[in-house]
Parts: sequence; C-alpha cells; structure tokens
Amino acid sequence: MLEVIAGIVFTFLLLSLLGTTINELLSSWRGWRGYYLEEGLKRLLEYKDNPEVFERFMKNPFFRQLFQHRAPFRLSRAPAYLSKANFANILTNVLKKKDKALESVDDLIEGLPEGSNLRQVLEHLKSEGVESVEDFRKRLQSWFDDVMWQASGWYKRHMQVVTLFVGLSIAGVLNADAIQMYRHLTTNVAAREQLNLLAEAFVQNNAELPKQLVPADSLSIEQIRSGVRGFVQSDDFSNMSNILGLGWQPGDLSVDANAWLIRIFGWLITALAISLGAPFWFDILKKVINIKSSDSQNANNAPAVVINTGSAEESRN
Repeated sequence: MLEVIAGIVFTFLLLSLLGTTINELLSSWRGWRGYYLEEGLKRLLEYKDNPEVFERFMKNPFFRQLFQHRAPFRLSRAPAYLSKANFANILTNVLKKKDKALESVDDLIEGLPEGSNLRQVLEHLKSEGVESVEDFRKRLQSWFDDVMWQASGWYKRHMQVVTLFVGLSIAGVLNADAIQMYRHLTTNVAAREQLNLLAEAFVQNNAELPKQLVPADSLSIEQIRSGVRGFVQSDDFSNMSNILGLGWQPGDLSVDANAWLIRIFGWLITALAISLGAPFWFDILKKVINIKSSDSQNANNAPAVVINTGSAEESRN
C-alpha cells in the first residue's frame, strides 16, 4: 500500500508542478501581479475619494520606468513588485510642491484637499510622533507594507481559483483520472515499482523543490505553449505519464454515462490535489519515502528464525 501511496503522491506532485508552471506563465502574460499592486496603490492613495494623487503617482517618471511592456490582454502595466523605499520616495516626490525644498511633513500634507481621506491618513501617521521627513518616510514604508500584505492576499485568493481551473484543465487534457490511476497502480505491479523508483530518485536528487522558471514580464501565447511543452517533455513527467498511460486512447470517449461520471469525479479529485500545491505533495512524498526506507531496513535487520529439526544421527536413534 505504501508503494501505491508513493506513486499517487509523486504523480500529484508532478501535476502540481505543471500547474504551477502554467499559473506563472498566465500570471505574467495577464499581468496579475501588477494588477493587484495597482489595486493596492489605489487603496493606499484613496483613489475612490480623490483619484488625483494616484494618477500623479502612476505618471511619475521613476514609476513609469518600472512599467511592464505592452502585451495583448494584459490587465495592467504596473510592475509586479515595488519596494517600500521606492514607494515612499515616489509619494513624497508627488506630494511636495514643485520647485520647493522639502523641509517638514506639513509640506507634504498641506497640498491635499481638506477633509480628504488621504489627508486624514497622512495626518494620522504624523500624529504618531513622526517629526522629521526621514522618519515620515519610514512610517510610509510600514504603511505600504501593511496594505501590500492585503494586496498579496487578494492575489493569492485569485490564484487559488485560477489553480483550480488550471488543475481541472490539466486533468481533462491528460485524462488524469485519480480513480483510474489508483486502480492502475493497485493492479499493475510493474507500473507501481517503476513509478516508485522514479519517486525515490526524485527525492534523492532534490533536497528542495526544483525552482520553477521565472517568466519574462511579457509573454506571447507561443511562449506559454513552449514553456508548458518543455515541462511536459521533461524526463520525470514523460516517464510518469507513460507508466500511468495518461492521455486519450481509442475508445476512451465511447463509454457509458456511469463511466463518464466516475471519470469526471476522478478529474475533480486530481484538480483538487493540484490546487493543494507542489510543496504540500513534496513534503508528503519525502515522509512516505522515509517510512518506506525505514520499513525496508527493519525487514532486512529482522533476526532470522532457525528451526532445529535435530541431526541426522538423532533421527536414526
């Protein structure tokens, strides 16, 4: 049973790595990180109350240098990452009056409309005992970190939904039915042993999860296809796929309704497994392999049982 579990977990791990690859490529192509950074800036700069400061921030020359390239279907050209120091420097540059030296925190606040939400926030930050402009910049950095932590949560929740749909797509395209994979491993000893050898080699060769590709800031559909194709054609993935017989075979479509329901249920299980992420399955795989190794060592070290049947001479007597 441990061999079956190891094979299933290893399969879910590789499928999750494929899902991660697709997610990263899609995120880069669509500019999702930049989009949620922009949403975080809107929250910080009180866009709904007064969009002027946000628009000036976006038009700041230094910030525009960080923009991503134009790409079809991109949601936002905002950078995927903005340091807190850069945020504070850009914001102070936006708020201070042109051609006037910045001498105090009031020089940053006085230009904002009376009663505006952003002015109230900045006055609150000043009231926390901030005296110098440099101290105020540090407080702006902490404020940025707090709101960007929330924006990171928005991005992660969005990607959880995306991962579920990506996982379901992977399961459907590869016909990766978790129920059928389990049946295959429980009935096919050779497949089970081969997949376990792959799993053990993967754990031995990778102390940590292999680093995924870092996509460029602008990707085409062909680049996405190339990235996915490269992972699918890797040795570990192609060997696993061949052992389990993933993919569509003649006759797979011509099954009855009950078989289709079971298959779709198996796809859903696979999609949910992929949504848990590769780190989750990698940790479980290492534990299963360790348990298997311990059981194997205990079996090899177990004392042999010797049955004394007596000597031939005693038998004659």
